[in-house]
Amino acid sequence: MNILDEKGAMYAVVTLQDSDEVMVVPSNWVSLDKRHCYWPPFKSTEKCMEAVQHKPNPETEGKPWEKLRIIFLGEYDTFEKAKEGQKEIKEYEELSNPLKNVLPGIKRQRLDSTQEMSNNQLQPLPPVTPASTSRMSADDKDELLQMLRDIKSTVQENSAMLKKLLKDNTVSEVPSSTSVPPKEVKTSLNLPLRTFEDMERTERELNTTTTRKTYVKYLSGLGGFGNRDVIKNIMQHVLIDDLANEFNWQGRGNKKPFSQLTLADVIREAASKRNVPRVDCETEIKKYLSYTADRLSRKRAREQAGPGLEIPNVLPTLVDDQPDMAWDFFDDI
Repeated sequence: MNILDEKGAMYAVVTLQDSDEVMVVPSNWVSLDKRHCYWPPFKSTEKCMEAVQHKPNPETEGKPWEKLRIIFLGEYDTFEKAKEGQKEIKEYEELSNPLKNVLPGIKRQRLDSTQEMSNNQLQPLPPVTPASTSRMSADDKDELLQMLRDIKSTVQENSAMLKKLLKDNTVSEVPSSTSVPPKEVKTSLNLPLRTFEDMERTERELNTTTTRKTYVKYLSGLGGFGNRDVIKNIMQHVLIDDLANEFNWQGRGNKKPFSQLTLADVIREAASKRNVPRVDCETEIKKYLSYTADRLSRKRAREQAGPGLEIPNVLPTLVDDQPDMAWDFFDDI
């Protein structure tokens, strides 16, 4: 490797590519193509800094020196000016890339002489350096640094918000199998609703933000395995079948429209916290309401028949290879 002649030696500021450190080195340690430099084999930081200031030739001191890949950033007449340039470049890089310090540093690795690229290979593009900042006025530099500090602050705030969102999302995605079983969930709410008077009272109460949040928290905690089970658990805890039988989704015929209730919005919100999409939630509510009359008839048949007689489930059961039926027709009920 060709080394700059000692008579013309100054100081250079370089970035060590393997460790990403910005260092001051004597110019006589830098190769003529400014792509490599030698580094002394001293373990002590103090001895390395002493060598930098005294600028010994790399082939001296009796031990082999490391040969490192570098990005050449600039040259300076004196060691003091080089240190000032190093400080300015470090601050510039830190503010322009605030996430850089999060990543662990990579130790410098020794480069074997056989790893040098031959002259006929493609050469890397010249590095972009902050040399243009040297032409700025002091006020311009201060303004630029302040802008970069603002950017860094914004990145930190966004990172904190992202961590909070990820944490909240993780909590909301806990599998339903780990939820508290419905029968063990305790509440001070007056549920299930039994009469129209109960429904009217609840609709008024749900206009209060605090009450609405209480309902959502309670209903979303009922759990369930899959969308159908989640909605079934919620509906069973919200109203009894005798009251549910007075509703369908759109209020067709002599039924009242469940979709227009504030309670329906609360159920959708609670279901969303169990990862049930809005469309699926509404579909399952339509199913539940449409089966109410059948549930009541079977319940009354059991009551009349007395204990010991099992009433068969007359609902159609879909086999695995049979397509599910469309539920849009409930809107016409």
